Amino acid sequence: MERHDVMVCKQKTIFEWKIGEFPLTIKYSVINQDAHTILSPDFPTDWKSKWQLELKFNNDKTSEDKEWISIFLNSRSGGDYDIFGVKYSLFIFDNKNEKKFKQKSYKVFNRDEKFCILKFLNVKQLLEKRDKLLPDKALTICIKLTKFTKRSSHISAIIKIPLKTSNHQIAHDLKDLFDSKAGSDVVLIVGDKKIPAHKTLLMSRSPVFFAMFTHKLKENRENEVDIPDIDPDTCEKLLEFIYTDNVTNLDEIYERLFVVADKYQIPALKELCAESFCKNVNVVNAVQYLVLLDRHHADERFFKYIMDFIEINFEYIIKTPAYKAFEKYNPKMSLALLTAINIHL
Repeated sequence: MERHDVMVCKQKTIFEWKIGEFPLTIKYSVINQDAHTILSPDFPTDWKSKWQLELKFNNDKTSEDKEWISIFLNSRSGGDYDIFGVKYSLFIFDNKNEKKFKQKSYKVFNRDEKFCILKFLNVKQLLEKRDKLLPDKALTICIKLTKFTKRSSHISAIIKIPLKTSNHQIAHDLKDLFDSKAGSDVVLIVGDKKIPAHKTLLMSRSPVFFAMFTHKLKENRENEVDIPDIDPDTCEKLLEFIYTDNVTNLDEIYERLFVVADKYQIPALKELCAESFCKNVNVVNAVQYLVLLDRHHADERFFKYIMDFIEINFEYIIKTPAYKAFEKYNPKMSLALLTAINIHL
C-alpha cells in the first residue's frame, strides 16, 4: 500500500530580527570580498526545538550570486521528533512597516538541518533604496514560522479524538448472535440478497429502524425491509457495527459506510468512519473527504482536521485533478477554503 504522510501538532511563532548599521555591514563585506555570515539569536524561547536565521554575503567574485544576500533557516533541534514540517513566511519591513522581499513556502526538515533561500535580498536594491528599505540604517527581518510533526497516516494514533469504548464481553456475545442470526425476526432485502436480523437490536441502535418498527408500516407488518440504496457488503458492515460496536476491515469500506451511518442516524459509527477519513487522508483524496464530511454534517473536529491537512499541503493538492473537479462542482466551498487558507497564511 502506498504510504502517505500527514502533518499534525502545530506550533507557531513570530520572530523579528533587527540588524543595525546595515549599510556599513554591506560595505565591509564588499571591501573585504568576504563571504561572511551574521547569525541571529536562537528562537523561540518557549519550544523544545530551537531555530536560527543566518545571513550570508556572497561577495566572491566568481560567485553567480554575488549581488545577493542569502538567508538560511537553521534547525538547531527538532525537539522530540527527527522529522518535522515547517511552513514559513519570511520578509523584511520597510520604513512604512510594509513587507518586502517576501518568501513563503513549506519544507520538511530533518533534525539539525539547514534550509537556504539563495537569493533573498538584492544588495543593489538595498543600497539604492536604503532610506525606504533600511530605516534608521537598520535591516529588520521577520519570520512567521509554523512547525508540524510528521507522522504516517497509517498509524492509528495520529489523531487523539476520544471515542466511546465498548463492553468487550457483550460485544463478544452479540458477535455470536450476528454470525448465527439465531432467533432473527426480520429480513433485510438488499439487492438480490436477503439478510436476517433482529428487530430489537436494530431499533436500539438506529432511530430510523426504531420508527420503522414501532409504527404501522409495511415493514413492521411483513417483517421485511427493502433497502434499495445500499450494496450487500455495506449492509453487512452496518449490521456488524449494530451488533458488535466494531467493523472489521473498516479501511476498505469507511467512505460508503459513513454515508449509511448518517442515513440511519448512528452517530458512533459515523464518528468511527470520520476517524478513518482523517487517518487515510492524502493529497489526492483530501478535498473529496472535505465535501463528504460537510455534506453529511460530520463533527467539527474531523472537518477541521481535513481543513488543516489541506492548508498544510495546499501547494500539492491544488495541482491534482481532484482539486480541479472540486473547484468546478463545489465553487462555494472552494471559495470558502481559499479564504480560510489565506487568512491563516
